[in-house]
Amino acid sequence: EELWFISCLHELYFSSSMTFGVSGKKDSVFVYSRLGGDTLLPCTGLPSNPNCSLVSWTFFRGVRYTEEVSGGKVRKDSDKSSRLSITSNCSLTLRDLRVDDAGSYVCLQSGISLTDIYLSILTITSLSTITDLQPGGNLTLNCILFTYYDAGSCRSYSSMFNLSWAAADGTMLQPEDNRYELIGRSRCNITLVTNLRREDNNRAWRCQVTTKGNIRPVFQDFTSRFLFEEAPTDLIPPADVSCPVHLPISRIMLCVALPIMVIIVSCTKRRDRRRVKTSAAGIELQQVNC
Repeated sequence: EELWFISCLHELYFSSSMTFGVSGKKDSVFVYSRLGGDTLLPCTGLPSNPNCSLVSWTFFRGVRYTEEVSGGKVRKDSDKSSRLSITSNCSLTLRDLRVDDAGSYVCLQSGISLTDIYLSILTITSLSTITDLQPGGNLTLNCILFTYYDAGSCRSYSSMFNLSWAAADGTMLQPEDNRYELIGRSRCNITLVTNLRREDNNRAWRCQVTTKGNIRPVFQDFTSRFLFEEAPTDLIPPADVSCPVHLPISRIMLCVALPIMVIIVSCTKRRDRRRVKTSAAGIELQQVNC
């Protein structure tokens, strides 16, 4: 299921760089999606049956500027070419999202800018080792929103959304609960630390982006799968507790049988050696008689 959100603002935040196009105004669109997902980057201000051969798309991030679509076709030299496609209304579809896809996209018609799109990518990284995933272990999850500016960097438009941790049903985790601790918190970078319980095995931990509108939030899940159902130390008996060893009958029989087999093999080899010596002596005797 495609998880994306578009918040369209007309002539806000970027009015100083506004360029008048076919529609007489340029739209600023904010898109939020998750790592590995798909998203749609809309080109607004076009007529109902647009001529996509007049449309181009550009991408900008930091100091990097590239043209992704020219003449209504995805450029073959684009590093996103295998994941990009143009829709019938000249919008841009981007699949299998990566953190490097976060940035500014511009839709142009005949060289005139129509839409500025600011794509942000939501990610979750586990800072815990696999041995921490057990009852009593600490789970540390870092949630970062890669924005147009940089990883975890929020600027003027960050008041439009909120980044939070939630349960799988979307219920927000409350910081006042002693189980959960939020550290290093900012609008685009929040870390969750919790002490795992037995019921947390195969539990989904959700980081989500919500906006001021009533649109469904974009989220990314991390599932805690335990390596041990119980803490490994519980399986080791204390040193002062006597622990008698009971060997199974099969092992006892094997221990008895092995020495016997060794003796039999040794005796057989000795008999073979004697026979060889006797045969050799007989052959020498026959040669002398001849």
